[in-house]
Amino acid sequence: MRPVEHAIWLIESRLGENPHLDDIARETGLSRYYICRVFAEETGTTLAAYVRSRRLSEAAKALLAGAPHILDIALAAGYGSHEAFTRAFRAEFGCTPESVRTRALQTPLTLKEPLRMKAAQQVPLDPPTLATLPATRYVGLARTYAMSQLGGIPQQWEAFQPHLARIDPSRVPAAFGIVHHAAHDGEDVQYLCALPAGCGLQAGGDLAELALPAMRVAQFAHKGHVSGIGATTRAIFDEGLRKAGLRPLGPVDLIERCGSDFDPRSGFGTVGLWVPVAPVTP
Repeated sequence: MRPVEHAIWLIESRLGENPHLDDIARETGLSRYYICRVFAEETGTTLAAYVRSRRLSEAAKALLAGAPHILDIALAAGYGSHEAFTRAFRAEFGCTPESVRTRALQTPLTLKEPLRMKAAQQVPLDPPTLATLPATRYVGLARTYAMSQLGGIPQQWEAFQPHLARIDPSRVPAAFGIVHHAAHDGEDVQYLCALPAGCGLQAGGDLAELALPAMRVAQFAHKGHVSGIGATTRAIFDEGLRKAGLRPLGPVDLIERCGSDFDPRSGFGTVGLWVPVAPVTP
């Protein structure tokens, strides 16, 4: 796994915690100097500037959505006062937080979106296991992404963590990421971080319910760090299904299963990748 992909994943999955350089260096197994150098070389921006721009961009989105208290947004973005936040915000966007909240803007904001993690393309796949899933209802946090902004998914999982923290762990054998409603033009897709209904979550507020019928699935596995899951997914759709004599067919595009052997803090472990399928007709 390349260190920049690992660093991006760590930043996006912990954006609400204001990820520190020491933690990123330690978890990527590199020195502070080297991770900063290679990050800048590969992305064109420094690691610290990326973290700052991402957190301020998320703060700007909250203000555009009508957040009532600027100080709360400032504290969530890692600033200890309204004044410090305003200075950083003005330096980033050339306007004040107040002008964004009231939409008194002269020009549109240029927000920093998550960088895409590009893992190696060659991924060995074991043959899939075929299984039939029963009809299941899921409850979780749903978001829609442009295909160019899928790097925001780790942050979505971070936003889902407070909901998981209120659930008895013994009731949660696995968490699921469900990709569905891919647009016909290929421009966007919906992603749901979810638990099966009955685990303790209730639809309402920012939580939605998704009911799936019984379906036949090909079960593949992604092993290693989660930042490489995109490459494994591409390998499944590029060659894995074809070699198994299967074609994707179902109400969703992909189901990711994160079980007990997956560590959400480090990003390492096995993630099941399940694709609804039908046999290829001659």
